[in-house]
Amino acid sequence: MRASYCRSVRLMVCSMPDRHVLMIAYDFPPGRGIGAGLRSGFFAQYLPKSGWLPQVISLDEGQTASAGVVRFASPTPWHSPYEMTPYGWAHALSRHLRARNYPVDLVYVSCPPYPQALTAASFARAKGIPLVVDFRDAWTLDPYQEGSRLKRVLYRYLFPSLEKRLLDRTDLLILNTPSSLEAYRERYPQHADGMVWLPNGYDETAFASVPRPTARDNMQLLYAGRFGIGARSPDNLLQGLARVRERGLDVRLRVLGDQREDTLRRIEQAQLDQMIEVLPQAPYSEAVAQMCSADALVLVQAPARAPVQAVAGKTFDYLRAGRPVLAIAPPGDNVDLLKRHAHRLEHAQDTPDGIADAIHRLYDDWKDGRLDSASDVSDQLARFDRRYLTQQLAKHFDRLVEAKGSLW
Repeated sequence: MRASYCRSVRLMVCSMPDRHVLMIAYDFPPGRGIGAGLRSGFFAQYLPKSGWLPQVISLDEGQTASAGVVRFASPTPWHSPYEMTPYGWAHALSRHLRARNYPVDLVYVSCPPYPQALTAASFARAKGIPLVVDFRDAWTLDPYQEGSRLKRVLYRYLFPSLEKRLLDRTDLLILNTPSSLEAYRERYPQHADGMVWLPNGYDETAFASVPRPTARDNMQLLYAGRFGIGARSPDNLLQGLARVRERGLDVRLRVLGDQREDTLRRIEQAQLDQMIEVLPQAPYSEAVAQMCSADALVLVQAPARAPVQAVAGKTFDYLRAGRPVLAIAPPGDNVDLLKRHAHRLEHAQDTPDGIADAIHRLYDDWKDGRLDSASDVSDQLARFDRRYLTQQLAKHFDRLVEAKGSLW
């Protein structure tokens, strides 16, 4: 009797249909941004293994059509200010959702930008299904809030009311750093139980067969990302490299990612053209290969003006690469993560001399053959594998649907 019952339960579980999630992701691979869409992209890739089939809606930037992804352009085109383009896209999204019937069990929306989250909230409420909002970066608690005077006014007077309205309609708010989770729970105690921490991560499959550093005549550093975003300036790093050159150290820096014209001009003005190689944006797998072949990896983070601390998406890939990390960053979540998991961390003071001294320490060990890499992945680091993180996301989805009811 018991064996028959167990077989029946297994048959019921195996025969349960997949659930469907509408993923609204303004940025989704491939796209112009280096890392903005990667989180949603990997979630969409791995969710089917946990019983969730995604239908993605994203911004059309001229990408090749792909199955399961609906794209449309914003009435305010890309060359308009970034602050304006998403508002036009959110309006177009609203029209699209009214015109299409999406038989889904749950809505997931990735932010920033934020306007489309309010559109998603209205759609989820009309459908009577759960809404999950993923704050890849904090909204009103943005630690940088860079931009025009108008944007700062909006942050002070308009965005707080919009954010509260959104959270009042949200079933689950995902924050990706410990400090942002703590800050949002403190700001919205009435919604604290509906907030969880789900960090960024790395994709283990991209690290399956990657090159390791080879013998070369100079020490090679790698910086993955763009300068000139917010307050992330290359100036101190460039001056630090100039001091390294004055000390006679044979060091090269590769910068991976499309850079602004003013960044390229600063490199030229500092006469570091022979010391720095700027490479174009590369697919994720190629970026991982570049990280693993470097002697050390450089992370630059601007100081924050709020309790919330950002963690760069590249930090997790740096950790998985197992290379030494040169961190030019303020204390906070990012540095704490590196201290716990980096194979080796050089936390440099954000001054030209502080950066030069940190590079010099790495160089001395490289010269003596002591700049080794991590040989395996710890159990603690494995928790940041995107496959594991997607499983956790799917569990949250399951819990919400089971509590609220499903369409099928």
